[in-house]
Amino acid sequence: MKLTLVYAHKGETRTVRLNPLRLAWFAFLLVSLICSIALWGVQQYQNLAKQQTQLLSQLDSLKAEPKLEQFEQQLRHRYSQLAVKVGQMQVEMTRLNALGARLIEDTEFAAEFDFESMPPMGGPMLDIQDTSHQPNNLFLDLSLLEQQVEAKKKSLNLLESWQQSHHLVNSSYISGWPAKGPGIWISSPFGTRIDPFTKRKARHKGVDIAGKEGTKIRSVGAGVVVWAGSRFGYGNLVEIEHGNGMVTRYAHSKAVLVKEGDVVSKGDEIALMGSTGRSTGSHVHFEVLKNGRPLNPTKFIYRKASA
Repeated sequence: MKLTLVYAHKGETRTVRLNPLRLAWFAFLLVSLICSIALWGVQQYQNLAKQQTQLLSQLDSLKAEPKLEQFEQQLRHRYSQLAVKVGQMQVEMTRLNALGARLIEDTEFAAEFDFESMPPMGGPMLDIQDTSHQPNNLFLDLSLLEQQVEAKKKSLNLLESWQQSHHLVNSSYISGWPAKGPGIWISSPFGTRIDPFTKRKARHKGVDIAGKEGTKIRSVGAGVVVWAGSRFGYGNLVEIEHGNGMVTRYAHSKAVLVKEGDVVSKGDEIALMGSTGRSTGSHVHFEVLKNGRPLNPTKFIYRKASA
């Protein structure tokens, strides 16, 4: 095989005879050169790609830093608010303890409701390092306060229920005179008597308490007014339910001062003494009933008031 070389600047030509061995060697060098150039190009591309990735990562980090700083500021602000809230809850817990202690003072439950000591609690021991300045410690404080509040709530609810029940029993306890003042006296007793109109024996379901017209008539126990108005034979009547089947009636009033549905306390003014209905003079006809059965009001009039 012949290869003709032309030297342009000299205008000469030269013919080189290539045998197969020389031609193979020349092809090998040419292919090696091309492969080396290609490999160098790939390495350069990979290096550039790696540098680009690093630059993009650094750029993302630079962009994220302000957001991270802002998040940390928000977190610190919320932590501060949480710390203030814990302080407020601790103050309220102290007030609850003081209130509970005052409520149970001088009661038979004073030994059962201890508002000073910690409520019973437990659980596995955890090895916790000093975290007085970390949020974890604050969350532990909140958890402890939550347990304390729940325990105090139960105690106060029980105490409230007992006091309401105790107050209801005391206030609905029937005792005392429905009318007081100068000239007040029992003019007709409970039981069999001579009827002032028929002049024959008749059963008297209450007692008559005589007094000056306009004398204030008061409830002898707390309850709900179930009748306030005129009723045949009774004139102007006030009827009060006290619970447990107990009812009191106040009849022949000059004026009624309450209405049906009113809740009255022991000693409240409910009417003014008069002589309405089947009556011969100014008085209050006073009845006490248990499940609809008349009881002798005299024992309730002279009954000792509940403590």
